[in-house]
Amino acid sequence: MNTVSVIIPVYNRTFSIRDAVESVLIQSIKPSEIIVIDDGSSFDTASYLKNYMHHIRLIKLNKNEGVSFARNTGIKAACGEYIAFLDSDDLFLPKKLECQINYMDENNLLISHTDEFWYRKDSWVNQGKSNKRYGGYIFDKILDKCRISPSSLIVHKSVFDKSGYFNEDLKVCEDYEISLRFALKYKIGYLEKKLIIKRAVEENSLSAGICHIEYIRYEILEKLYRKINNTLDLNSKNALIREIERKKQIISPFV
Repeated sequence: MNTVSVIIPVYNRTFSIRDAVESVLIQSIKPSEIIVIDDGSSFDTASYLKNYMHHIRLIKLNKNEGVSFARNTGIKAACGEYIAFLDSDDLFLPKKLECQINYMDENNLLISHTDEFWYRKDSWVNQGKSNKRYGGYIFDKILDKCRISPSSLIVHKSVFDKSGYFNEDLKVCEDYEISLRFALKYKIGYLEKKLIIKRAVEENSLSAGICHIEYIRYEILEKLYRKINNTLDLNSKNALIREIERKKQIISPFV
């Protein structure tokens, strides 16, 4: 069986981090390691997770650096062949790792994601058609929004050497940005099974406080275009230009 490192970044989430860790511990196949990255929390993480310390590796950052820095720290420290991510307010369902790793093996994939349940404010949420997910060579299909949740993602560690790590300059949309970079180079598998629960357990979740998140996506696409436009095939280039123009129309009343 392939070795998998599960990386869980956490910042001041005493109310959900134990649930996240436990959802990994009950997996039908066990990961080689669970790495919890404490991103400068104000509470004593080791004491709070004392009952789990013999199951996890805890890396404590001296100050709050942001989720991208925390994830990158975990990737660089990981010993597994594959990297699975779990946000501290989300949950793996019990066969998540088994189903996804088997799927990747069977289809010779280095990157994959899955479907998910959404839980918001004490109720289950219908995601709707606007949040459709895709597999394959999907660059042109994920330009509009992030369609790959980090908690559903498993990536072969070698991918980060070729496509780079999470962008530490971004406080939000870092998942959107890295998904685009992955999609430029790789076929991305999509396992159409709901294998995670994506929860919003706080009113002030990170992206919810961003009034003009489309502006951030617009800036990401603009920078990407300037960097890679000469290397894109015509269809991908035209799709990128169209989405930049569409986002420009959305944000124009605010800038």
